[in-house]
Amino acid sequence: MSAKPEDAKIKLPPQTAPADVLFAMRAFARTEDANCVAHKLASYIRLISSVINLERLDGVTVAYDYDAALAELDRGVEGLRTLARSNDDQLVGVAMSPAVLRDGKVKVHLVFSGAYIESIDATPEEDDAEAQSGMQQAIYLIAHECAHVQVTTEKDEAFPGTIFQKQVSSYEEQIFTQINEACWDEYAACRFSAPFGSGHLAYYEEGLRGVVGVARQKAAAARDGFWKHRDLNRIVGELGASMSEPLRMTAYTFGHIDGSNGDAEISQETRQAIEEAGYTEAIEKLVAQLRKLWDERGEWMFPSEFDVLGDVARELFYEEGLLITPNGEGANIQVWDPAMYDGPVAA
Repeated sequence: MSAKPEDAKIKLPPQTAPADVLFAMRAFARTEDANCVAHKLASYIRLISSVINLERLDGVTVAYDYDAALAELDRGVEGLRTLARSNDDQLVGVAMSPAVLRDGKVKVHLVFSGAYIESIDATPEEDDAEAQSGMQQAIYLIAHECAHVQVTTEKDEAFPGTIFQKQVSSYEEQIFTQINEACWDEYAACRFSAPFGSGHLAYYEEGLRGVVGVARQKAAAARDGFWKHRDLNRIVGELGASMSEPLRMTAYTFGHIDGSNGDAEISQETRQAIEEAGYTEAIEKLVAQLRKLWDERGEWMFPSEFDVLGDVARELFYEEGLLITPNGEGANIQVWDPAMYDGPVAA
């Protein structure tokens, strides 16, 4: 006799989260609230660990003093830059998954802002759409940060001795390595966590439209400012950030799409915004390379395989009058006005 549908059971893969994960609950008004959130969060993380590899999870911090929690996190390595949340007109950080070193092994510690996690302990009524949405957003946030554990694990297994130990050889490499890592890490994390974020694509598309729509205007303003201050480091930061931010948001957007099993696609509104900003070719190149790197997971040989991501940004910089090329431990940086000249004329 065949089983009735209601009798069917789904067997999840084994949980991968360590049994002894420590939870630090900071600046909660009441101990009982901290305990409830910690127990509920631990349950969600263990469930997520059935589909996302959390073997390298170091611990979890939930803090109402989020900025202080980031600044005070012991990462096991001396001399690292103090962690700080993203905080600009496009993004305010509420969670982070930094790598840490414990007994010589690279792991990942999750840090959450308490204000964005507390809703997982709520029991909203079925007709309370706002509360239900808040809970779903919190669960997706947890899954996304958990996905970064697997992303970091895969990179450390592919390139052992690189994280925390390999020194960047030049200023030019540092610039483009940051872009490589930002694009790949967010693409892969979004692709792993997409099943937990149904409906979240709209938020990523909104962010992508926002940054791509102002990228070239910001780049032009940075270039205009350069002729007054003549600070090469400053224009790299200002023009480079404005032109590469749409690539990072593309990684979020298409990582989510590619992880949604064909159930999501980019909207015509976003396609039009990309085209109007002159980013269509760059984004097509970036997405193709991200997908190729994903398909080759487990077969990577060298970190330089990710340089194809930074090369997309390098071409965008050139379009806006900024050329960055290797020069020993530094970089050759040339700036010009693309409306007046075809190539570099000032350094």
